[in-house]
Amino acid sequence: MILVEESLMIISSIEKLIKQLSQNEFTNPLSILNQCSISQHTRHILEFYQEYLLGLQRGEIDYDARKRSNQLEVDKEFSLEFISLLKKELQVISIDVPILISVSTHEKDVRPTLKSSSFRELAYCNEHSVHHMAIIKIALNHSFPNVLVAGGFGIAFSTQHATQSVISS
Repeated sequence: MILVEESLMIISSIEKLIKQLSQNEFTNPLSILNQCSISQHTRHILEFYQEYLLGLQRGEIDYDARKRSNQLEVDKEFSLEFISLLKKELQVISIDVPILISVSTHEKDVRPTLKSSSFRELAYCNEHSVHHMAIIKIALNHSFPNVLVAGGFGIAFSTQHATQSVISS
């Protein structure tokens, strides 16, 4: 399924990034990220996929129920192991199923439940990831210009296609 392939591509590009970074580069707060670290952004991305997978098992996804694991933020090797597990679990997804989504609103105690589908939510995770990867790429260019990522890192697939169309014409 193409969405699973995209998820695996996205997660693999994050994995390649983490492997390039030193422990300090991965975890140190950066002024350009408002004193957040690259590891905080990668944790955020990975936990969206984790919550997606857990939600599939229970029939309801609640992205706000993420674990917010400190270990994913401070332990580079743990993050890489976590990525390996995510990739294995994502690879077995093959059918689109109805799913419920709990969402946040501006009122703390008002959390509607919406109908969605597993593929729609996987597409959301992919787009959400690319958004955070763009933020990470800004931080890399500013703070660690020696760290190289693929040209499409942090650029939506639709933007990559549009740019390619312009270049081709």
